[in-house]
Amino acid sequence: MFTFLSCGHDKINSNKNNQNVTDTLAVKSHTEKNNSSTSWINNFKDFRNAVYHGDKLKVKTFIDFPIYNDNNEIWYLTNGGNEKSLEMLNDIVKPFPESEFDKYYNKIFTTTFIKSILKIKTEILVSKGYYETIELKDKETAYKTYASFDKKTNILTLNLAYETPIIVNDGENDIVENSEYNVIYYFEIKNNKELKFKQLRIAG
Repeated sequence: MFTFLSCGHDKINSNKNNQNVTDTLAVKSHTEKNNSSTSWINNFKDFRNAVYHGDKLKVKTFIDFPIYNDNNEIWYLTNGGNEKSLEMLNDIVKPFPESEFDKYYNKIFTTTFIKSILKIKTEILVSKGYYETIELKDKETAYKTYASFDKKTNILTLNLAYETPIIVNDGENDIVENSEYNVIYYFEIKNNKELKFKQLRIAG
């Protein structure tokens, strides 16, 4: 009888230990999954902080140079006033080197870009995959950012939309119309945690 009771007691303790191990592993797995799903947003916060403080060296850790931008649109954004430079562009993507990034940094990550992404509520962006900032003003120009994260492609998109009133003549009278354009920034999320700027597009 003593032997039987001892074996039964050992079996109960063994079951409890196994259950404790299972519970611990489940909690650990759940925690790691949650941390993994939100780690990319922490990287985004680091990028946003670096841009806000003008830390170019830190910002460049989020970019793999050279940048290969569809339709060479990063060249058009940075060299908009240089016709000779733009005339040299064609249908072939021209690599955008680190030296050009250093030269035109403020044209890529503008003051309006910085002010707008600071308004992104990251907890909502993570939970819903989308966030629209409040509208801000720069003189007569209104702007806001539409942020979205596509889990299938692991692409974070920051669509900076501008709207500026302009006066046009309809043939008889001067009327006010809104001129709209967008600068859209694309970031790839690698391994669900590493943020990398890929390119930008221009619309409007």
